[in-house]
Amino acid sequence: MVRLRAASFVILLLFAGCGATDVDPTAQNQEKPALPPQEIAIGDYAFRAYDPAANTQTRFDFSLAGLVKPDDLEGLQIELEKKKIRIRDRVMIVSRESTIEELEDPDLVMFRRRLLKEMNRLIEDGQLSDIYISHFRVKTR
Repeated sequence: MVRLRAASFVILLLFAGCGATDVDPTAQNQEKPALPPQEIAIGDYAFRAYDPAANTQTRFDFSLAGLVKPDDLEGLQIELEKKKIRIRDRVMIVSRESTIEELEDPDLVMFRRRLLKEMNRLIEDGQLSDIYISHFRVKTR
């Protein structure tokens, strides 16, 4: 009888230990912290646009930067360098097609949205999540 109880006790200890693990259960649910988006320089732009219908000339002068996921940063830098001329062309087209109202908006909401859309069309390796414009000057005469 004592032997049976001792055997039962050993079996109980074995089964009780089966569920125990050395891994912290909260550690499994933790993911790597998300890194914030990185800023990437797109370029500096200075050019003129002539409108023969209104007989006006508009001078554009601004810098572009974008936000990108940290994982896409290196590939995107390489791609922006390779497509520098195409990007400049798209920036100039979007700028020339913009209305006075879009260019006079203090936040440049529509202008930035259109630039972001065109940029992401050209990019194959990653996507820009937002675009920023600094040193923005537009002068029409």
